[in-house]
Amino acid sequence: MLFRVKFLVIVLFATLLLAGCGQVGFQTVPSKIEDFQGNTVEGDVSSYSKEKGAATLIVVSASWCGACNSELPALKKLAAEYEGLGLKVLVVNEDDDIETAARYKSSRGIEWTMLHWNYEMMNKLGNPGVIPVHYLVDSQDSVQRVDVGAIDASKVRHELDRLLKRPNT
Repeated sequence: MLFRVKFLVIVLFATLLLAGCGQVGFQTVPSKIEDFQGNTVEGDVSSYSKEKGAATLIVVSASWCGACNSELPALKKLAAEYEGLGLKVLVVNEDDDIETAARYKSSRGIEWTMLHWNYEMMNKLGNPGVIPVHYLVDSQDSVQRVDVGAIDASKVRHELDRLLKRPNT
C-alpha cells in the first residue's frame, strides 16, 4: 500500500511538472505575431521586431514554473544548434516584478533577450492562461507552431529544419 501511495505521488508530481503552470486556454491563438515591445530585465526597451530572426522561438515562462525550469537545457540545446542558421529566442517572463525576472535570468544562465510581460504583449500573444508556451514564428511573422507545456524539442527541431532549410540529419 505504501508503495502505491508513493507511486501515485510521484506520478502526480511528474504530471504537474510536465503539464505546465496555470489554467489551460487562450483567448485566441494568434496566426501572426504583431509587433510588441517591453522592458528587458536589464532595464532597456526592446521589441519583437528588433529581436526576431529568420525563425523566432518566443517562450513565455516564469521563475516559479517547474516545467519552465526543467525545459531550459532543451531550449539551450536548440538555440545553440540553430542560432547559426538564424534562430532567435525571445523570452517573455511572467514573474510579478522585473527584479525577480532579472534574478531568474542570471541564476539560470539565460542568454537570450528577456522581456518582462505587459498587457499589450500578452494580448498580442493571445493571452495564454498557462506557461510555458512556445510560439515558433517564421520570418514573415506567421506562427508555425504553438506548444503548451514543456517543449517537444524533436517536433520543434523538425519545424526548424523546414523553416531554416536545414537538410535532414
